Amino acid sequence: MSFSTFVTDKPGLQKFYEAVLASHETYAPAEKFGKFDFKLVSRISECDPESPIAKTQSIKPLFFPRSAKVMKYVATSAGTDVSEVDEDPLAVKRIIIGAKHCDARSLQVLDKVYNWDYIDTDYQKRRENTVIISTRCDKADTHCFCTSLDYDVENLDAMDVLVVNGAEGKIYLRARTEKGETFLKENFSQQLAVGSEQSEVGSRHSAEEEMKKQYAAFAESFRLKMNYKEVNERLSKIFDTPEFEKVSANCVSCNTCAFICPTCHCFKISDEKVKDTGLRYKSYDSCNNGYFTLMAGGHNPRPAKYRRWRQRAMHKFVYYKERFGENLCVGCGKCTIACPVNISIFEVVNQVASAGIQE
Repeated sequence: MSFSTFVTDKPGLQKFYEAVLASHETYAPAEKFGKFDFKLVSRISECDPESPIAKTQSIKPLFFPRSAKVMKYVATSAGTDVSEVDEDPLAVKRIIIGAKHCDARSLQVLDKVYNWDYIDTDYQKRRENTVIISTRCDKADTHCFCTSLDYDVENLDAMDVLVVNGAEGKIYLRARTEKGETFLKENFSQQLAVGSEQSEVGSRHSAEEEMKKQYAAFAESFRLKMNYKEVNERLSKIFDTPEFEKVSANCVSCNTCAFICPTCHCFKISDEKVKDTGLRYKSYDSCNNGYFTLMAGGHNPRPAKYRRWRQRAMHKFVYYKERFGENLCVGCGKCTIACPVNISIFEVVNQVASAGIQE
């Protein structure tokens, strides 16, 4: 299917965002203390759709909340009555603006595990009811390496609408999915009609050429590059390498990397009970947590920190790849930026893989 491309400018894009905010429940990056997180907003002045990569949280919490009520119950001597929690506020029809393409791609990665042996209906409903408007980056940040991984950044279809900055102040809006095509044409063709693809300045050929130039400039801006196929292959053969002890030595097991990661999906179930009434929660957890693999009998198969870091690295670049055909990493660099002791997943897997050659 051929999707539409519209051309506008900076003021036109602002008007587009304002129209989205005025007519839809919208989440966008909102700043607080120098950091950005995706919040429910009603005015463009409350958010920044072009927030910097390094300071922006991922959109994962909008699909897999940091903590969510699973059920409520009343337990008495007569038995236990279980009831549903309140309606899911994240399952309504909504729009996300200002997502980066690595964030959008992370949902495609998570789709594999959420549709595996058990289908998470809450996650699926949130996915189905969400339109993602993604801003393609003009320049890679210091710790980005998304172009090194196994997905086509230029032709990515993880977002529904893609916003690309072109030359001479032009801005392109390209539908990437049928959902995005329908959204643009049914809701906002009037706002974007002046620069539509039917006009001479916005011809499809011109738009394609401009977007290719933007992508080429973006690809050239990367400091970090890896051959992920070599990394995958080498890591799969060096499970017992002592190099994992070296790369994990500074880790303080705070789990920040997992909590901010757009593809980490480990969770725990906990109950809070007052007298006879209780609530059950599903909350973020991490394989870097020392208690993550602790069994009821007291045995812990991963008591050492390096074993937990090995699990994290191998899951990201070996195990998930073997099971689902792609890496559990989108190269966003958020974990490195957030890490209090400056551990880089890029450097970890490359150092361990390189050590495997020498052994």
